[in-house]
Formats: sequence, structure tokens, C-alpha cells
Amino acid sequence: MSLMATSSSSLPHVVFPSFHGPDVRSGILSHLRNVFARKGITMFNDNDIERGHTIGSKLVEAITKAEVSIVLLSKNYASSIWCLGELLEILKCKEASELIVIPIFYDVDPSDVRIQTGDFGIAFKKTCEGVTEKQKQRWIQALTRVANIAGEHSRIWTDEAAMLEKISSHVLKQLKVKKLWEEFRIRDVDQNHYITVQELHYAMTQLDIIEKVVMIGNFPTDVTLEWEEKKEMNHTYRPIDADQKGYITAADYQKYVFTVSERMITDEEAANFIKNFDVDGDGRISYDEFVKLTR
Repeated sequence: MSLMATSSSSLPHVVFPSFHGPDVRSGILSHLRNVFARKGITMFNDNDIERGHTIGSKLVEAITKAEVSIVLLSKNYASSIWCLGELLEILKCKEASELIVIPIFYDVDPSDVRIQTGDFGIAFKKTCEGVTEKQKQRWIQALTRVANIAGEHSRIWTDEAAMLEKISSHVLKQLKVKKLWEEFRIRDVDQNHYITVQELHYAMTQLDIIEKVVMIGNFPTDVTLEWEEKKEMNHTYRPIDADQKGYITAADYQKYVFTVSERMITDEEAANFIKNFDVDGDGRISYDEFVKLTR
């Protein structure tokens, strides 16, 4: 599965940025958005979301669906209860899933974030006024954890553009690694963390077949695919849509799983697979839906 973003607003955003707006929005954040956009990486935009004392469901959903989170730790980051709430959710997702977290220490020392000292600590102490000790300790633990994650420190860079280029290249590399893992999991149908000879043989057989039929049956999609992209998409799609009807049903997926692993999955498992891609809710995965959610 490719993790590169498309223009469809219904798709999950690849990168979720957490930041204190007045510190970075018109500077490093806008430059980072431009670098990411140039490389085809989508960054979540919160301009239309009203901020309050707790993060809302839209932000929680955006964090949950993100592949990467960039945490821009500026001097006033900890002055915002909203930012601290985002950080808690980001680290929660890092533990529960495969969310990649990259901190950027923007004109602030990592040690000040780690132990809440300096200007960063002053802002944090003010935020903690009136909150419970339990809440304060949750924030302290989160700040300590994020400060211990390898990231970039703006003060050691003389060229901010070069720093952002490095960060974007690192994100692309991480996304490619995740893509390879997804490709492995597709072929590891029984999810036992290794590919059997039978699974590998089936995959190789399908590759040979697909090479011959990749241009047959151009199913409708408004996404423009290059030749290599189309071939890659079909490598994944066509083995499941074996009769080339242009959509995948739960029964198709059950048959596919049984073919490669001799394991019969339940109707519920098959239905859950369909739900992950079924944007229009018609109970099946069209080629267009598949392309948009895996590209």
C-alpha cells in the first residue's frame, strides 16, 4: 500500500502537526507544509477547527489516522492546554499503533522540555495553575517522553531550509518502510509474522499473471496513475478481485484468504476488511475506493 496522499478530502492525512500557532504558524510551520507538499505528503490543517480547553473529536480522529506526527516544541508550546492535550493523544497513539513521532525543538533546548525549565518551564508552570496534580503529572510525563525521542534541534542548524529538507526526507523514508511492512502483511494472510512457501508461491503466481493483464479492464477512477503505480496497484487488487468485475465483496476476500493460506476467515472478519475501504457504504470495495485509500 502506498502511503502517499491524494487530493481527496475524505482520505486520512499522512502527517499531523502539533504546534503553538503564534510561535510557528507563519514561519517554520508554513515552510514545512511547503516542503511536504512538494514531496507529495499531506499535512493536516486545523484552520477550520475551533480551539478550546480540550481537543475535539475531529483532532482525535486526525491523530488516530495519521502515519506521522510532527511535534513543534516552541517556547510557548506548554502554555496551551490544547497543545498538551494533543501531545497526550499523540503519545497514546504511538503506544497503541505505529504512529511515528518526530519532535522539532524550535528555539528551545530539549532539556528545558524534558524537565520543564527555562522559558518553556515558566510557560508550563503557568498552565498548571489551578489544575489537579494528577493532570499536571500526566503532562510532565508526556513532555519528558517526547523530549527523549530523537528529533531535530533548530539551534544547531544554521540553515533552516536544510533542516526541513532533512526532516521531509526522513518522513519519506519512514513511510516507505511502513509501506514495505504493509506489503509484507498483505502477503502474510494468516498474520503469523512470516510468509509460508505456499503464500509466496501464490504471490509470485499472481505477479506473473498480473504482468500479463495489468492493462486489461481499466476500471473507473479519477486518480491519474503512472504505469508503475498502476502495475503496483493491480499487484495488490487483482488477486482479490479474481473475476475482474471492478469491485471486491466480503466473499471475494474470504476466497482470497483461503486460497493463499487455506484458512477460512469468518463473515465478520471479511466484513470488517470491507468496511476499512468502503467509503460510499454500499457493502463492497470499488476499484476507485481501493486506489484512493491505498495510494
